Amino acid sequence: MELIVNTVGLSFVDKCGPVRKVNSEGFVDLRGMLKVVSGFGSEACLTIFHHKKKIFNRTFQIAIRNLKAVKVPESCPAGTFLENIIFEVSDCDGVIDESIHGLQHTLSIRSNQLKDVQGAQYAFEHGRCVLPRAQVPNEPGTVSFVAYHTHFSDLETIIQIHVYALDLVRVNSENDFEPICSYPTSSLSSQDLLSPSQLASCQSVRYIEDALRKVSDEIESIDSNIRSEEEMIKFLDSQKKSVENRIASLKDEIGHRVGAKEITRHKIEENVGTAAAVLCNLSNHKAYEPGRSFKDEVVGIVALLGTVANRDLSRMLSVYLGEDNMLAVVCKTQDAANYFEKYDTEGNVDIRFGIHQEAAKLGVPISRRFPIICLDEIRPYNGDVFWNIRQKKLNLPFPHSKTHKGFRGLAVNLINLSAENLEIITSSGHGLRETLFYRLFGELQVYETRNDMRQAMPHLRNGAISLDGGIIKGDGMLLLGYSDPEIIFPVMPDAPDILEDPEDVFTKVKKMNAEKSVLETVENKIRKAEENRQKLVMKRNKKKRKFDEMAEVMSQPSGSQLDQYHPVSQ
Repeated sequence: MELIVNTVGLSFVDKCGPVRKVNSEGFVDLRGMLKVVSGFGSEACLTIFHHKKKIFNRTFQIAIRNLKAVKVPESCPAGTFLENIIFEVSDCDGVIDESIHGLQHTLSIRSNQLKDVQGAQYAFEHGRCVLPRAQVPNEPGTVSFVAYHTHFSDLETIIQIHVYALDLVRVNSENDFEPICSYPTSSLSSQDLLSPSQLASCQSVRYIEDALRKVSDEIESIDSNIRSEEEMIKFLDSQKKSVENRIASLKDEIGHRVGAKEITRHKIEENVGTAAAVLCNLSNHKAYEPGRSFKDEVVGIVALLGTVANRDLSRMLSVYLGEDNMLAVVCKTQDAANYFEKYDTEGNVDIRFGIHQEAAKLGVPISRRFPIICLDEIRPYNGDVFWNIRQKKLNLPFPHSKTHKGFRGLAVNLINLSAENLEIITSSGHGLRETLFYRLFGELQVYETRNDMRQAMPHLRNGAISLDGGIIKGDGMLLLGYSDPEIIFPVMPDAPDILEDPEDVFTKVKKMNAEKSVLETVENKIRKAEENRQKLVMKRNKKKRKFDEMAEVMSQPSGSQLDQYHPVSQ
C-alpha cells in the first residue's frame, strides 16, 4: 500500500518525493527523512493522504530565534573602524542558542557603505559571532547595514550608526597649531564659531573663511543624513509592499479555502485538555475504527452545529451559553454517552477506555469535566414547526402584542443549520432545533440595545440578550461586565453549506496575523524615518540661511560690515 505524504516547511532528505510505501508492520517510517526548511518562528505541516482522503494532519511550531548585536556604538568618527561587534542568536526568553555552531552557521553583512565586509562570512561559535573589523566611510552621515544568517535569511538585524566629522584645527600666523574647537561637528554650533563679539574683534578674513567652511561641512553632513533617511524610507517602503503582497495573497488563499466553521474548529483544537478538542483532532487526523466505540452516534460539538448571520449575535449567544456549553459534546442516545468513559471499583475514571484512551494516544489527556447532551433524553419543543421553509423554524408565539423596538427575534430561530444538520433527527423524529437548541435557548429573546431589552422586560420568559452586550438570565438575574469569548458560533451571512476540511487552514490564519504585526512594525519605522528626515530638512534650512548671511558679509569691503553682522539664532 502507498500513501502520499505532503509537507509544508519540510523537505525529504532522500529526494524520493511524497509517495511512500507502508512497511510490513503497517508503518510509514519517516525517521531521519525530513528536514525543516521553513524559517525560525514559522510553522511546518505534515499531511498524509490515502486515495485522496486525508488520514493524518499535524502542524509543528518551529522554534523562535532572534539575532541581535551586543554593544554597538550609536556614533563614531568618520574614517575610523568598527571593531569586535558581537552578534548573538537567542530564543524568545533571551537564552543564547549554543546549537548555532559550525561551518553551516555563518553571518553575512549586506551594505553599500561597508565595502570591506560586503559578501564576507563569519562563523558562529556556540550561538555567538564576532565581526572583527569594518571601516567606516570618510564622509559624515548615517551608516546602515543588515547582518543576517547566511542560510536563514529571515534571521537578521538592521543596524544604524551615526558618523560624525573629526575635530578641526586652524593654523595661526605664527605657524603654531591652535584648536578652534575640541568637540565633533555634530555638536558644533555656528554661533560658537562666529558670534558677534568674535566678529567685532576678528581682523582676519581667513578666520571667516574657516567658519564658512565649517558651516558648509555641517550642511554637507546634514545632506548625507537626509540621503541616508531617504534610502531607509525607500528600503522600508519596499519591505512594506512585500509584506502587503504576502498578506493579500494569504487573504486570497484563506478566502477561497477557509470557512468560518473551520476557524471555530481550530479554536476548539487549541483548548487542549477538553473532550471537544480530542474529538476535533480525531475527526481530522484518523479514520474511525470499526466496532462499537464512544465515537458511534456522536453528532458533534455545540459550537459547530449551527451558524449565525453576524459576529455580534455570535458573541452574545456564546457569552450567554458559556464556554462549557459551547464545547459540550452532543450524541443521539444515552447508550452512546455511556461509551465515553467508565470507572473502576473506587469510582475513578478509567483512562484506558473511551475518549480518555484516545486522548492519551494523542498525548493530550482530558483535564477537566465536560458536558454531554443526549438528544433522545431532551424534552423537545412540542409546538408547530414551519415545515415549508428550509430552516424549519419553530412556530413560537410572538412575545409582544405588537412589534417591540429593537426586537431581532428568538435565539432558537436565529441559529442556522446546514443541510447536513437539518437531516439529524432523534428516534422520536425531532430535529436539532426542536431538541438541542430549544434546550439551550428556550424562548430567549434578542434585541438591538440594552435599553430596548430593558423596555421589554415585562414580556421576557427565558431571559434576553442585546447585541451591544446586555444579558438577562431569567427572573431578576442580570449578567454585567464585558467578555469576548474565543469559542463562538461560525458567522455566515447566508445559510451554511457543508464545508470542506482544508489543509493547514489555521496555519495560514496565524501566518497572516504574524504578517500584520510585521506590517505594523514596518509602518512605525517608516513614520519615524520620515519624522527624522523632516527634522533634518528644517535643520539644514537654518544652516543654509546662516551660510548665506555669512557669505554676504564676506562679499562686503573688508571690515566695513563686520560690526553690523548678527547671526541667525539656532
